[in-house]
Amino acid sequence: MRLSVVLLLLSLAGVLGGAALIGTAALGGAVIFVSVCTGVWALLRDDGQRARPSVHDAPTLAQVLEKARRAG
Repeated sequence: MRLSVVLLLLSLAGVLGGAALIGTAALGGAVIFVSVCTGVWALLRDDGQRARPSVHDAPTLAQVLEKARRAG
């Protein structure tokens, strides 16, 4: 798991834990805030450059065997 994901999860847990110590209303606000921040973070990480998987991109058996022969 990437370090940035671990740090994000720990940060989210800290926000929710701190809000729970304050009270129920703060916990609700923190859940909304964390959800919005997580959504924004996920959208900003998507650069749209990844190719979508396609059946036509799958290698044939002959290609797989040739690659294995060259590697070994």
